[in-house]
Amino acid sequence: MNSAKRVSNQTIKNNDKKSKNTAPAESAGKKNVIILSVVGIVLLLVISVVLWENLHPRLIFTVNGTKVYLGDMMTDIYMSESTGQYMDNLYKQNYGSGSSYWDAENNDGMTYGDILKDNTLEASMQREMMYKEAVEAGYTLTDEENTTCEENTTSLYDQLSSSVKNKSGLNRKKILQYYKKKTLADRYKADWIDSFEINDEALIAEAGITKEDYRQYDIQYYYIPYTETDDQGNETPVSDDKKAEALKELEASYGDIAGLADFTTYIDDGTAHNHEEGTENAAEQTEAPAEDAGPKAPEGTNIKYTTKSFIEKDEPVFSAELTAQVKAMENGTVTEGVVEDENGCYIIKMVENNSTEKYDSECESVVTEKENEEFQTKIDELEVDKYLIEVNDKEWDKVTFGSVTIN
Repeated sequence: MNSAKRVSNQTIKNNDKKSKNTAPAESAGKKNVIILSVVGIVLLLVISVVLWENLHPRLIFTVNGTKVYLGDMMTDIYMSESTGQYMDNLYKQNYGSGSSYWDAENNDGMTYGDILKDNTLEASMQREMMYKEAVEAGYTLTDEENTTCEENTTSLYDQLSSSVKNKSGLNRKKILQYYKKKTLADRYKADWIDSFEINDEALIAEAGITKEDYRQYDIQYYYIPYTETDDQGNETPVSDDKKAEALKELEASYGDIAGLADFTTYIDDGTAHNHEEGTENAAEQTEAPAEDAGPKAPEGTNIKYTTKSFIEKDEPVFSAELTAQVKAMENGTVTEGVVEDENGCYIIKMVENNSTEKYDSECESVVTEKENEEFQTKIDELEVDKYLIEVNDKEWDKVTFGSVTIN
C-alpha cells in the first residue's frame, strides 16, 4: 500500500518537474490555440451570415400584416423574367451580342430590368388586395376554375427547366397556390371594373372610331414580286423582261389556283402557312391542307403565297386602282385572271370583305385603357382607406431581375 502511494507521489513529482521545464513551450502553444480559436469563430460568424443571407425567408412586403416573402413571388418573377429573356434575345439580335435588354434604359433613365421589377412588385401587391377583397365578398373558386388552375399548373411546371426549379424553388404546390389566388383576385377585379360608371359608346365616339373607317378586308393571294432582294435585304425593281416572265408563269398556274378547294395548298414548301404581319384573321379561316387537296405548283416555282388584312382607312395595299378592285370583290371569289400593279402580279381571293375584327379591337382598346385608369385611381383610394402596405426595401433592393429564376 505504501509502495503504491510512493509510486503515485513520484509520478506527481516527475510531472511537476516536466511542467516547470516545459512551461514556456506550452504557453506559446496556448497562444496559438487561442489565435486559431478566434479565427475559427470569425470564419464561423462569416459563414453563418452568408448562410442566413442566402437561406432565410426574405420578407418583401406586408399587406395589413399578411407577409409576402420572395418565395411567394417566384411564379410572378419567373413569368416576368421569361418575358425579359425573350426581349433580351431580340435585343441582342438587333444590337449585337454584347448588348443587354436588362441594362438598356428608357427615356426616363430606368433600365428595362428595373421596370419589370417595379411592375412585378406592383402587380403582386394589387393581387393581395384584390384577393382579400374577394374573400371578404364571399368569392370562392368554381369547379371549372379549380380544374383550369390544375391544368395551368401542370403546363407551367412541365416547361420549367431543372435549373429554374433549383434557382426558384418552384414546385407544383407553389404554382397551384399562385394560380388559385390569381384566379380569384382576377375575377373580383373584373367584376369590380364592371361596376365602374364608364360610358363605352361615348368613349368610342370621342376617339373617332367608326365601323366605316375600320371595315376590315381579309384576303389570300398568290403572287410573284417585281423586285429582287439582295443579301442586305435591299429591294430593286426587276427588268421588264423578268416582269413579263413572272406574269406568264403566274398566268400558267391560274386555272389550278382558281379551282383550289383549299386556297392555301398550291405551294408545298411551307410558305402557304407563313403569314405576314397583320394577317392572322385570314389565316385562321383556313384549315390544314388535306393530302389530296388538288394541284401543286411546279418544282422551282417563283410563286409565293401570303395573306393580308387591311381596313378601309389604311393606305392602299396595292396600287389605288387594284386596291379598289379588291375591295369590290365578293366573299369567296377569286380575281378574274392574274392582276398586277407596279410591285407584282397576283391571284387574289376575298375571304371576308366586311370583318369587324379591327373595329372591335380598337373599341376594346379605348375602353380598356379607360378602365385601367379608373381601376388604378380606385385601388389607390382603396389602399389609403383600408390597407397598410409596407415594402421591405432592404430585401427587395437585393433582388436583381434577369438572374432570380433564370441564368
